[in-house]
Amino acid sequence: DAVCTNTPGGFECACPEGFVGDGQQCEDIDECAAGTDDCSEAATCTNTHGGFVCECLPGFGGPECADIDECAEGTDTCDANATCANIPGGYECACEDGFEGDGRNCADIDECAAGTDACHDEATCRNTEGAYECFCLPGYAGDGIECADVDECAAGTDACADDATCAN
Repeated sequence: DAVCTNTPGGFECACPEGFVGDGQQCEDIDECAAGTDDCSEAATCTNTHGGFVCECLPGFGGPECADIDECAEGTDTCDANATCANIPGGYECACEDGFEGDGRNCADIDECAAGTDACHDEATCRNTEGAYECFCLPGYAGDGIECADVDECAAGTDACADDATCAN
């Protein structure tokens, strides 16, 4: 591995860069073990014959081994009903409200069946993807969260005969 240089009446031997020795004997320098490599903290160093190679850790890339934002690049494996949050060297997935799971697989929560809905006692609950809807029962009015009795007699919407008395 030495470099030979011709001189008047002789020659000189020298070890090239990446090696140490007197030119007669040259040994490879392990820059990784010696800590003389210039690899990023987000890279692994591998010694080679006369040098070293830096390889970015998973989740890092480019010449400086910068963090890759998998969420922004769309390379994450989060469920369609989950949010993605970039972290150094990776990302985390979390199911959105109304869904449960590990973030990579999210299933709809049936709030009506689970009894976790906020529908009024005089309303029906209908599960929807990621949420639910409330509807007041017949004879009641409101948004389903709040339902009030409708006084059909006072409103004149009753079906009582003209000579009958209406009672709500």
